[in-house]
Amino acid sequence: MTMNTLPPVAKSFFAFCKKCDADRYHVVLAHTSATSAKIKCEICGSQKTYSLPKAQTKTGKPLTGAAAKKREQTMNSRKSSHKNEYEMLMSNDAATSTYNMKGKFDKNTKLQHPKFGLGFIKDAATDKIEVVFEDEVRTLIHNRV
Repeated sequence: MTMNTLPPVAKSFFAFCKKCDADRYHVVLAHTSATSAKIKCEICGSQKTYSLPKAQTKTGKPLTGAAAKKREQTMNSRKSSHKNEYEMLMSNDAATSTYNMKGKFDKNTKLQHPKFGLGFIKDAATDKIEVVFEDEVRTLIHNRV
């Protein structure tokens, strides 16, 4: 059975039974519409209506007009401010280390990450570091044993 078709009548399929409070096999008794069927639990005999899961859709409407322009301006200003911070931090003459989650890193160190590229450690805790990369700030794990 796929997610968008009902199981055939008289066939069993696995679904949640509210009365048993568990996943159980149910028998399809009849199709009541194109998206729902009457089913019966094979264990307790309770009957219920089964409906196909609905496809997930976007709930928000796309922004238009002034709201879209404002959002674009906000995103552009964030990118430019981040870019300025990255360039300022990269101009420092700090030692460069290669990232490994088992390694321990200190604050104000340049970090070469295999996926994200060159970054700068802005903050360091005992198990996490906050690294400023060219595209965004990321929290990475370090000091794992």
